[in-house]
Amino acid sequence: MTLAFQNLRKQYGDVVAIDDVSANFAPGMIHGIIGPNGAGKSTLINMTAGSYTVSGGSISLDGKRLDRLKKYEIANSGVSRTYQNIRLFDQMTALENLEVCFYPREVAGTLKEVLWPPYASARHARRREKCLEILRFFDLQGYADAEAGSLPYGRQRMLEIARALVCNPRVLLLDEPAAGLNHHETTELTAKLAALRSPERVMIVVEHDMDLVMTLCDNIIVMHHGKLLFHGTPAEVQASSDVQLAYLGTANDIDDIRAAAQDRRAQLGIRARRRS
Repeated sequence: MTLAFQNLRKQYGDVVAIDDVSANFAPGMIHGIIGPNGAGKSTLINMTAGSYTVSGGSISLDGKRLDRLKKYEIANSGVSRTYQNIRLFDQMTALENLEVCFYPREVAGTLKEVLWPPYASARHARRREKCLEILRFFDLQGYADAEAGSLPYGRQRMLEIARALVCNPRVLLLDEPAAGLNHHETTELTAKLAALRSPERVMIVVEHDMDLVMTLCDNIIVMHHGKLLFHGTPAEVQASSDVQLAYLGTANDIDDIRAAAQDRRAQLGIRARRRS
């Protein structure tokens, strides 16, 4: 099973957001996508999940074109995702947020559940236990009956990832899962995501937290101005002069940044001495 981008392109009028990107994502590994703001990272996720249309090229899973499918058909093909901004059902409990994911696949049995209570009871118990198992994995079992909107922010992040796993996706797309988390929460998240590595699943993480990416990911794609700048292991990415240039600028740029920072620290020191 391989998720493949082939000459992928996304264009808004005259603006090219993604320009001729080709890459393969194999299962069993965690793939990272990094790059400066506006590089096109989230656009790749949105096109893969069907939230954005593809302007050119293709996205395929096991040779099947995903970019020709509707959004719900892509989800039914085994693609699941999270968002930069949390999108939970705030008025539903944590458990209900997971249980609702079964509806598209089990709606055909709804009438049978209505007419045959023992059947309904057995299905409900099975769904509940599956969801509780996932909540336990994320240490969320204590919040099962709490409204999702009442959970601490870090727990909401975990719950959104938990919901994405309910239908055992073949492709898991995580768009900035560590956004807004503190150091302890990020460390916890990194460990949980590492435990989700599976030979039957493609995992792609778009993230700004470089410590998380370098610790978690097996392969990393670096995007810059909508193009694929570099592709390699964390060590190779860290050693790449092209990547350093994209993130930090030229040597002169770095010197200017350092000089500005030193000048800023000096100004703050003068102000502090004046206050004292």
